[in-house]
Amino acid sequence: MTTHRSDKLRRANKLYGRTLALGLAMLAGALTPQAHNLSSVIPYLLITMLFFAFLDITVSRQVFSKSILAVLAANLSIAFLAFIIVGQFDSDLALVAFMTGITPTAAAAPVFVGFLGGRVDYVLASVLLTNVSVAAVIPFALPLVVGTSMHVSTWEVLQSVLLVVFAPMVLAGAFHYLPGKAQIEIRRFKRYSFALWLMVLFFVSSKATYFMRHDLTVTGARLAEIALISLVICMINFGVGSLLGGKEYRREASQSLGQKNNSFTIWLALTFVSPLAALGPTFYVVYHNLYNSLQLY
Repeated sequence: MTTHRSDKLRRANKLYGRTLALGLAMLAGALTPQAHNLSSVIPYLLITMLFFAFLDITVSRQVFSKSILAVLAANLSIAFLAFIIVGQFDSDLALVAFMTGITPTAAAAPVFVGFLGGRVDYVLASVLLTNVSVAAVIPFALPLVVGTSMHVSTWEVLQSVLLVVFAPMVLAGAFHYLPGKAQIEIRRFKRYSFALWLMVLFFVSSKATYFMRHDLTVTGARLAEIALISLVICMINFGVGSLLGGKEYRREASQSLGQKNNSFTIWLALTFVSPLAALGPTFYVVYHNLYNSLQLY
């Protein structure tokens, strides 16, 4: 019992440390807006992160239960509903809501569910299903929600998404055909996945800060509105996920819908929409990590 408790405490402290590191990475980026010139490396960092994430995704058909399909449906529905509702008041904030809501399950979610003693294979299936589905939907949805205010090419988005999501998936599949020694050597680099995530957040914060200082005047009230929209969507995601999972998968479904791969949609927003739209998922990073820390506590 004592060993189990101390192991759980070490895991909790590690997660608290990571939550602090995420905040410091975003703060560092905000304080160095000149680093926005290097933000072109973001998609390559994402490709590497997803490659390592996909290495461990091996799920059986049995785990694709109705509740996982419901999580996917909720993932897409919440994004479009948020866009429609917020769009009644403000078109720019509607894009913020959409980019925040459409984000698929985070690659780190299975690890966290493991900390909580839940079904890791369930959340792995959600990572695979939501990331692939969102990647297939968003190239066609994004030009529709952006509208005529800015030009977004479906083909351009599709090419980028294919590169960032499907390329690492194919590479991860080919990885298993390599000699065992080569697989061991490559897997050693997986330990740097969190460092890559910190780099993504640093460049994202830097680019968003540069945009706000030089290309857009963002008032404190505007930031508060974006922060509130992101918080409401975060609460809805965790709450709806808990309901969809039922008694058997309550925790797993809640985490699958609530813990998001925000780096992916932040990159999409920065590339095809605007840094303003990227602020929604950026705030979400803070919220879901704070909630994860609370759950462990």
